[in-house]
Amino acid sequence: MMTYKKWILRILRVAGLAALAVVLLTFAAVQYQQWMLRWRAERLMADMHQIRLYQSTWADAQRLMHRWGAWGHYDGSCTAADCRYEIDLEDASWGAWDRQRRSTGGWLLRHQTAYVMYRWLGGRSALVHFAFVVQDGTIWRTITWVNIAVPPKLLEGEDYGYVLIVEARSRQALRPSGTLGDVRGGEDQLAEHPYYKAGRPGGCTSCMMVKVNYSTYTPQSDIVRLTSFDFSCLTRLISCKMPEDLLPAAGAWHLYADPDPSYQAPLTPATAPKPCDIPIWVIGRDAVSAFVVEAVPTADQERAAYQEEESEDDFESEAASVRIVQQLKGAYAWPPGAVVEANTFPGRRHIPPPELPEHLTKGKRYILLTSGEDHGEAGALFADRCGVQEDTPENRRELEKGFAQNDNLRGPELR
Repeated sequence: MMTYKKWILRILRVAGLAALAVVLLTFAAVQYQQWMLRWRAERLMADMHQIRLYQSTWADAQRLMHRWGAWGHYDGSCTAADCRYEIDLEDASWGAWDRQRRSTGGWLLRHQTAYVMYRWLGGRSALVHFAFVVQDGTIWRTITWVNIAVPPKLLEGEDYGYVLIVEARSRQALRPSGTLGDVRGGEDQLAEHPYYKAGRPGGCTSCMMVKVNYSTYTPQSDIVRLTSFDFSCLTRLISCKMPEDLLPAAGAWHLYADPDPSYQAPLTPATAPKPCDIPIWVIGRDAVSAFVVEAVPTADQERAAYQEEESEDDFESEAASVRIVQQLKGAYAWPPGAVVEANTFPGRRHIPPPELPEHLTKGKRYILLTSGEDHGEAGALFADRCGVQEDTPENRRELEKGFAQNDNLRGPELR
C-alpha cells in the first residue's frame, strides 16, 4: 500500500513538474517572440528615420527591400519609376487572425483557452506596418501605423480589452478630400505647428486611435518625433494603456482623457469667431484652387443712397459677386471675366466657429482659396478657413511658397 502511494506521489510530482516546465517553456517562447518583434520593430523604425522624402533614392529603397524582404511585399510591378512597398511585422496571434481571415489557418484564435493563456503569458496582438512610395527614382511618401492590443482585465468576463492604434503618414497637403483621404485635427492647429495635424476619430468603442498627418516638407527632426514609437509596449508585462504610451509625442495633444476607449470629450463651448492666424503659405499649400478676383458691386450697392446693414444676431453668412481675374492654382474652372458668387463666411452659428466675417469691398482685388474640387458647373466658390487674402505682391510670394510644396503623385495617397 505504501509503495502504491509513493508511486502515485511520484507520478503527481513528475506531472506537476512537467506542467510547470510546459508553462515556463511556453512563457519563454511567448516572451522570445515579443522581444524579437520589438527588436525588429525598433530597427525598422531606425531605417524609416533614415528616409528623406524627395531625396532618398531608388538605391536606398532597394536596400530597404533587401533587408526587409522576408516581411515585405508589393502589388504589381516595382521599379524606380513607380513602386509601392509594404512591410508588416506581427505577433503570432495577429498572424493567426490574418490566416483565419484568409481561411488558411488560425489555430490560436479558434482555441480561445489557448488564446487567453497566450495573452496572460505576455503575448500582445500586434501589427507594425510601414510602407513607402517610390516615384521617378526617389521616395515620395511614407506611412507607419502600429496596432497593439490591450488585454482585458483579469477575472472580468465582460471586459474584452481594446486596441491602441497610432498612424503617422506623409502627405503633400493637410486637407481632407476623396483622393487624399481622412485628415483629423482642426485647422487652427496649423497656426501652432504648420507642418502637421493630429486628431482622433469618433465612434470606435474597441480602440483608441490617433492619426497624424504631416507635410512632405516637414523638417526631419519633427518627422522623427512624430514617428518615434515606444516599442517597449510589446514586451511590458503590464500593458500600455494610452496612445501616448505608444507614441510619446501624443501626450501633448490630450486626445483621450480617460482609459475607457468609448470616452467622448465634452463638446467645446461655442466661442466668438476669431481672426485667422494660419500662415498664408500653409493655406496655399492645402488649397485645391486659388483665384484672383475683383469684388463686383450689386445694383443696390451702386445706388448713391445705399448703406449696408447687418444684424449681429441674425447674421448667417457672407457672400459676394466676384469677377474672375486670374486662376493661380488648380484645374481650370472659369475664364477670366466670368462673374461667380463667392461664399466667404459660413456663418456665426457654424460649429466650430470660423474666422471673422470676410466683407469684400467693391472694386477691390482679393485672392480666394478653396478646397472644393468642382467649381465651374456650380457657378460658385466657397472660400476655405482663412481663404480670403488681399491681392498683394507679398501675399502672392507667400502663396507661391505653399504651391511649391505640392507634387504630382501618381496614384492615391498611402492609407
